[in-house]
Amino acid sequence: METGMSVFLKNVSLLRGLALAVCCVLAWYLGQVLSVVMPPQAISLAVSGIHRMAVNVPRVTAPAPRRQKCSLWSACPPGSFAFQVASGGGIQKFPKICFEDEIITGKGKDGTGRGMNIVAIDAASGKRIASRHFDMWVGENSGAMVKFIQEIPTGSFILMATFDEGSTKLTEEAKKEIEKLGSTEIRNIGFRSSWVFVGAKGFSLPANMKKEKMNHSDKSKNRYAGWPAEVQLQGCVAQQRRL
Repeated sequence: METGMSVFLKNVSLLRGLALAVCCVLAWYLGQVLSVVMPPQAISLAVSGIHRMAVNVPRVTAPAPRRQKCSLWSACPPGSFAFQVASGGGIQKFPKICFEDEIITGKGKDGTGRGMNIVAIDAASGKRIASRHFDMWVGENSGAMVKFIQEIPTGSFILMATFDEGSTKLTEEAKKEIEKLGSTEIRNIGFRSSWVFVGAKGFSLPANMKKEKMNHSDKSKNRYAGWPAEVQLQGCVAQQRRL
């Protein structure tokens, strides 16, 4: 037996259906009347006006993000320089060292190659002093690298990145020289490790600044066949007064 509530709900549903049918009939009837009363030109003008209104509605679009130096997400504050240091990836992807939007080390750039890639920057002006790479797989090049680092003027930023293999010919003397620049990880470098470093000669970088990254070769995790994924550092370094 139906309750009073169920009967009420049925009646409401019937009323809704009836109202919808009436609205449809009225809409059809009104359309027929308008088609007879209004001339075709007026109907065309009305449709065209509605179309123009839809087309000419102003569209609000967000401005394209402004590109920052060395592809940073945000601009460096006044009195600082932008940098990006990326190691090589396997033997196909070359290392990249960028400073103040100048790509110094990369594919097709002079001074880029297998082993240790080094860039020296004047910390007062932000200008490049020198850039070279030292093969750590073939030849005895650690001595030449030590000499190169020692000849870099005091008051310089020094940015380093590995490509392919940077440890095999790396001597104890070379590791000590890199430690003088602020590295705390150079003794942990292994065969084909990806490594990047930002150091300074003659002054210290902020203690809370991330200065180096390393990724070791691991057959179960390597991104490339025999090589780990590349590593990267980027950010801002404060301009130094000329010593």
